[in-house]
Amino acid sequence: MSTFSNTARALLTGLALAAGAAGAAEITLYEHANFAGAQLTLRGYTRDISSTGFNDRASSIVVNSGRWEVCTDADFGGTCTVFTRGEYPVIDSRLNDRISSAREVGSYGDRRGVYNDYGRGAVVLYDEGNFGGRSLRLDADTATLVRNGFNDRAVSLEVLQGTWELCADAEFSGNCRTYAPGRYPDLGYGMARQVSSARLLRSAGEAPALISPGLPPPPPNQEGRAILYSERGLRGASLAVSGPVPDLDRSNFNDASASLYVESGTWVACRDAFFRGDCRSFGPGRYDELGSAGLDRAISSIRPTGGPVPPLAPQPAEPAVEFFSEPDFGGERVRVDRDIRDLDRVNFNDRAASVVVLAGSWELCTDARFGGSCAVFQPGRYPRLGGLTRQLSSLRRIQ
Repeated sequence: MSTFSNTARALLTGLALAAGAAGAAEITLYEHANFAGAQLTLRGYTRDISSTGFNDRASSIVVNSGRWEVCTDADFGGTCTVFTRGEYPVIDSRLNDRISSAREVGSYGDRRGVYNDYGRGAVVLYDEGNFGGRSLRLDADTATLVRNGFNDRAVSLEVLQGTWELCADAEFSGNCRTYAPGRYPDLGYGMARQVSSARLLRSAGEAPALISPGLPPPPPNQEGRAILYSERGLRGASLAVSGPVPDLDRSNFNDASASLYVESGTWVACRDAFFRGDCRSFGPGRYDELGSAGLDRAISSIRPTGGPVPPLAPQPAEPAVEFFSEPDFGGERVRVDRDIRDLDRVNFNDRAASVVVLAGSWELCTDARFGGSCAVFQPGRYPRLGGLTRQLSSLRRIQ
């Protein structure tokens, strides 16, 4: 009876967690009207948007899920308005370029929604099978287990919170294996007594604050027409567009395009609705397949643009970030291709005023050891960092 009760309780807890994750709230703030410009996606309680470098910049909003309260002052002061799920291409002048805090309605203090535990995790390593022998608990990324006296000793483990990656070499390299929450009486083939480093895995899809460079606003009265096709070679069902289409799902053509014909103008197509995610530009001409652009059956929004928008440059083999000491990519520059707990090590602590994320998704933080205020930056160019200007002290790659 006791076993059944524990099992039932665990199942109900799992279902409750899954329901909470499915109901997670999400809002995207755009720098310009009509969903243009830099974008900030929030999934958690944000008492001060300046901590993400996006303070007083929002001119349009998409509420992807939940109900959100946005306010003109930090700590939810000033003028506040509640937005329900939907699209707001233009917002009231009382809020335009003035939003400083945002939260899911009902979240406050310690009750901050399902993303409150982002970046938290715990794992216990044992030096014998079936959770026997000496144990070591880790609550943070550990680049080498030598200092803990546990290098090449782990045989079993318990993942108490989060998803962890265990690696055979220091600095999270060599043969690595991922373990989801649960109990592992043995580490499986090839990992027993081989673990030298461990880290909590994070993803851009779970980050409470996610920043993307977005697209410049289109000029007024931009003319042009493009036709999307459901099959390669301009065949199959087709959809003609002559203006911005923020969400192709409403035209029953989401993730359906396999080829494209641009009759006139220059067009930008994006993987996600409301011009989010990876985007590519297409000038006049026919595109018999979209796979080479990475958009085969993956276009969710499309709009004309005022001129050629160069596609993203080929990404380097290894993820990297370039910091600049002045806005608009001026001044001194330093390139970083690994996690750095303290930017003093590269003589760039509290110096960055602009950033280029060449590849990968990176979490940039205001304090050393990934503390303080943190936001995840996706690939792109960031000529200004707003409230993060000359505040960055550490960074780590999360994807």
